[in-house]
Amino acid sequence: MRMRIAVSSALVLIMCAPAAWAQQFTPPTFDGLNTDGNDSLSKEEVATWVATIPAGPGGGPASADEVFGRWDANGDGAVSKEEFDSRPRPQGPGGPPPN
Repeated sequence: MRMRIAVSSALVLIMCAPAAWAQQFTPPTFDGLNTDGNDSLSKEEVATWVATIPAGPGGGPASADEVFGRWDANGDGAVSKEEFDSRPRPQGPGGPPPN
């Protein structure tokens, strides 16, 4: 009986983990990340946000350099509002809104 309860409890925790992670993650906004107000995002501003991302079901977040590299489409060392708005987004929590 104790084994059945333990297994059932473990299954509930495993099944609820992705939902709990999704509730903790808040997608970024350009204005929220642009802490210096200069109308572009620096690598440091992106890194500060990446450091706050909780580890999800698939592990920890991508590195700040990887995220910044994907967002900085023209490679000029800054992420404009236009680049931010058209950045690649993961499917699922934090992904693009449904059409």
